[in-house]
Amino acid sequence: MKSMLRTKEVIGTSSTEQNKSSLKAKFESALQTFLEILHNKTSFENIQKHENVEEIYQSIKNEFERLSKYPTAKLWIQYMDMIKILKLFIKAERTGDWFLHLHAVHEMLPFFAATGHNLYLKSAYCYLQQMQTLETEYPDMYSKFCEGYHVVRRSNRYWAGISTDLAIEQTLMRSVKTSGGMTRGKGMTEVQRAKWLLSMPACSGINSAMQTVENLQYTTSEQHKESTKSRQERDNKDVLTILSYLRERNPFSESLDLRNIETGVTATDEVNVHNTELVGEKIIESMKDQDAFSISFKRSMQVKTLNEKTKIRTQGDTLNVSSQLLFQRLITAAKHVTDDVSKIFSYELSNFPSAMFDTSGAMREPQKSNLAEALWAIGDCSAEYETSTTDVQYVLDGGSLLHRIQWPRGVTFGRIADLYVDHVCRKYNTAIVVFDGYGNGPSTKDSTHQRRTKGIVGTKVLFKEDTPFKSKKEQFLGNVENKQNFINLLAERFKSQNIVSHHAESDADVLIVQTAVESAKSTTTVLIGEDTDLLVLLCYHMNSCHHNIIFQSEMKQSTKKFKVWDLKKTKNVLGEEFCKVLPFVHSISGCDTTSRLFGIGKGQAVKKAQTDAYFMECANTFTDTMSKEEVLRIGEEVIVCLYNGVEHEGLDLLRFRKFTSKVMTSSKFVEVHTLPPTSNAAQFHILRAFYQMKVWIGEDVNLNVKDWGWLIDGNMYLPVRSSLPPAPEELLKTIYCRCKCNCDTKRCNCRKHGLECSVACTECRGTTCCNGCTPIYDSESDD
Repeated sequence: MKSMLRTKEVIGTSSTEQNKSSLKAKFESALQTFLEILHNKTSFENIQKHENVEEIYQSIKNEFERLSKYPTAKLWIQYMDMIKILKLFIKAERTGDWFLHLHAVHEMLPFFAATGHNLYLKSAYCYLQQMQTLETEYPDMYSKFCEGYHVVRRSNRYWAGISTDLAIEQTLMRSVKTSGGMTRGKGMTEVQRAKWLLSMPACSGINSAMQTVENLQYTTSEQHKESTKSRQERDNKDVLTILSYLRERNPFSESLDLRNIETGVTATDEVNVHNTELVGEKIIESMKDQDAFSISFKRSMQVKTLNEKTKIRTQGDTLNVSSQLLFQRLITAAKHVTDDVSKIFSYELSNFPSAMFDTSGAMREPQKSNLAEALWAIGDCSAEYETSTTDVQYVLDGGSLLHRIQWPRGVTFGRIADLYVDHVCRKYNTAIVVFDGYGNGPSTKDSTHQRRTKGIVGTKVLFKEDTPFKSKKEQFLGNVENKQNFINLLAERFKSQNIVSHHAESDADVLIVQTAVESAKSTTTVLIGEDTDLLVLLCYHMNSCHHNIIFQSEMKQSTKKFKVWDLKKTKNVLGEEFCKVLPFVHSISGCDTTSRLFGIGKGQAVKKAQTDAYFMECANTFTDTMSKEEVLRIGEEVIVCLYNGVEHEGLDLLRFRKFTSKVMTSSKFVEVHTLPPTSNAAQFHILRAFYQMKVWIGEDVNLNVKDWGWLIDGNMYLPVRSSLPPAPEELLKTIYCRCKCNCDTKRCNCRKHGLECSVACTECRGTTCCNGCTPIYDSESDD
């Protein structure tokens, strides 16, 4: 009953409000009967006969059937079914129910098959076949098993049955290993084992007689140790912890994507772990009329899981290989395949561009705040003005403002909106608030949002001004519809207090800066925000003939990193030419829509723009051009320059040169992510950087985002990583073996090329042969 209540709490229901109220009343009625059982006020049969229990069970069953069309929900329902099977198996063992035992083992078969537990599968399959003939071949044993004698009982309690192997461990093996046992200096020869075993009955009688003499007896309590009050409280606390976790990452959301609820990573179409039972049944069907000793199982028939290791393909075979291992194997194998190793460095030699993407496949997160630090260090950019000045116009970043106010639980949404109004009126004399827009369409910031939220999507809440707020602020704002609806409510409250608010269609950075620049035409303007992007755009868009613009955070003045920027002074310090290319410098070195280049920091990029004339020439040309071919050519030159390469060298040659240099000078092996990206992978990064730069400077009207390094996946924009395979086809064919023996001869493809077997090998997987070895990686990095 408790599990039914918990299940209903997590999955919710799609019924009407009237049906919800009716179902809630039935739950409360059944729960009351359950509590009476716990306090011995009624019998267990009453709950089974309770009129509402069947209706509750049917409601949950119907909800499960409805949710099963959504992959993530289906996966979790499948997990609950597996737990149910395990509970049935334990119940059958504890109670000595023979038929329930066979049923539970039978239900396990598809999961054994689909998940690659082939020995368990064959053993359980043969076991069930033999038990089907038990009644005719061994009727006496069959009748004993039906009476519950397939398990061992050390007491007469209902829940006291244990399996034979566990009984041996608890009795015989315990005696062997404890004081007086054979392992305590008595020896383990055959004679000693026989003497010790034959003496046990006599020792048992002596033990019983000694207990009688000493008036001692061995008794056990009828109460199970897990049913004590303290244990119940601990279990309830653990359940509440799990429920809190699941509320934030609802696995039963109506999403057509299969995702990891912890990391938010979305599975590819090949992943079918939510269909484990169906896959297992197909494998079992293929086992009919097969010899148990000769039958083999193909890994390709098993379920595909959502693995952190990215997949590569060669001639239809799918491999799961870590990037560093793949890189080492390819480099070693290349010496036997080609005379010119430098040519293979035009390929990433890993399953994704490691210089721009981390081990999970996500874009490397840039350190945007380091750009502000680098600019601040160039010269005196600080502003000198009184925060109490009344003759200034304030422009507020609405996204930052949303996170500025704490939301008390239990108060209405209208009251929460009033808290924002009071905050703005109290701190800012005249203010314009600019909000982001959260539509249903994809955005180039989708990857960033997913990384920040770890894929957690809050539950949609239908609320009005008088609706009390009863969840967590982060969870509520994790749903874009909730956030947009609250912004609309907040805008109405601002309007009633003569506070102007603007709303962008998507990201508001450009609109915020445009609003500040427009305001500066008539008066001194103070922009309140936290994002480094705003500083970059202000440096580009602000005109020297305007009134001054002050950029500052709303952080407390006592904070050590608190900075107040005077934009006129900042532009004078940086120079007009530098400010013109600053959006490009920011986007190419990593922002919310582009990845960070491993080993290339913001400070390094700023220094290049200040000191390298060729870099500045390329940056200016890149900013002004609209030709895609020219964008790619100049962008590659810029990245080569950032890696301290030679003009017109090209990334592929630079990549090989960096590799050979590291091999000659480094005391450890070369890590693939420390090398520059290939020309092919870098071109998509360059296109994304160009598109973002054009958005910032307001010249993106005729640009289609899908032509500039992005692809559509569902309702999200995802970055294109590369258009080339990880390595040449002839090289990929040499990196794994199909040996069914011990990989101890030259017939093993890995051994023939001087390579160790790994998880890429189709049979041994690098763990069951004599040619396997687990590589040890150095945790240090150059980043």
